[in-house]
Amino acid sequence: MARMLKPNPHSSDEGVMRHCLTLAEQSAAQGEYPYAAVVVRDGKIVAQTTNRVAQERDVTRHAELVAISLAQQALGCTDLADCTIYANFEPCALCCYAIRESRIGKVVFSMRSPVMGGVSRWNILGDRTLSDTMPEVFAPPPAIVAEFLCEEASAVLRRSTPMAWAFMRSRGLLSLPSPQQAGGNYATPRPVGLTGATEWIMRILRRNFFDRFGRGGGKRRARRGENVRPSP
Repeated sequence: MARMLKPNPHSSDEGVMRHCLTLAEQSAAQGEYPYAAVVVRDGKIVAQTTNRVAQERDVTRHAELVAISLAQQALGCTDLADCTIYANFEPCALCCYAIRESRIGKVVFSMRSPVMGGVSRWNILGDRTLSDTMPEVFAPPPAIVAEFLCEEASAVLRRSTPMAWAFMRSRGLLSLPSPQQAGGNYATPRPVGLTGATEWIMRILRRNFFDRFGRGGGKRRARRGENVRPSP
């Protein structure tokens, strides 16, 4: 189970999430659902995107999936263990499975999605069965920061697409945090101690041995600063 921590209002996550909210507004202006995603590594944006379902007439082009694909192309590697992904909505089950398989180390999102969320409803992000059964492929669950700047995200949604906001609220497709949980930081901590050392070894094996089979391992990873830009 994820444990709840106090939010850090001065976290560097703030700038990136607000940038993600700006992208979500752009998505709505483009006739898409108001969704966006940003992938960051070492404080630099590796990939950023709006939703692309309507533009490309492809229901798989969710913002998170597009961002993961762009990040893997930019870094020349399927393993994104040292990356963080930001989304203004809780990623759905489809996106959460891709997050797990790409091994993203941290997930930050604003509004919860109790009907379709890959944490709130199915908890794919926090599931350890994947990594316990197939440690060669799946890393342990990522750190999860939920309901981050949730009230700001809701305000952006209500301003940019008031009809969509009203519809989602009426159907229970999104939820706002209670006053006690506003801005709540839910974290699934990474393994520590001996388990952490074992996971460190597994991480090396995944990238340098197991990923050679069926994942295109061994490709060049981008050098620091290459094909990336500083995050906001």
